[in-house]
Amino acid sequence: MKLTILLILSFFSTCVTAAAEDLYLLRLDAVGYDKSSEEPPQEEVMQSIEVVARLDELFHSKVKTGPETQMLSGKFYAEEGELKVRLHYRRLVNVGTVVPVAIDSEGTVITEPVLDRSEIQTTVDLEVDQSTSVGGFETDSIRTQGSTTTSSKSKVNYQLFLSRYEPPAEKR
Repeated sequence: MKLTILLILSFFSTCVTAAAEDLYLLRLDAVGYDKSSEEPPQEEVMQSIEVVARLDELFHSKVKTGPETQMLSGKFYAEEGELKVRLHYRRLVNVGTVVPVAIDSEGTVITEPVLDRSEIQTTVDLEVDQSTSVGGFETDSIRTQGSTTTSSKSKVNYQLFLSRYEPPAEKR
């Protein structure tokens, strides 16, 4: 009886370990600065989204914070011994205004919010515990108000980081 219980526990712990080894954590960070007039501008992580992924399976993550929604989806796979990810990232920000889109049968105007939208679709090679650049942008702007001219810069570089997923320890 003790041997049977020991075998069952051994099998269970092996299965749990094997399942955990197949899991990876994908984290997409937007690193940069927004409308900075500093020289040189100070870079920081502006947004971040992560998802637990398994090889050869689809993944999806959605995070909503205030007026901002981030979505990360795709497929994580191995091809010819290389780890790859096909990803689709979307960031939507409600800018606080609405536009009319239709009028219903009772004469009521139907509106929708105006959304600032950023999007990346790409396929990249990955290595465990390393960041990979998947896109970005840089802008310079000059604003004149009266006799005052102000210049600022914005920059975002999207970095995808892959690591092995380590489930949180169980509380006893």
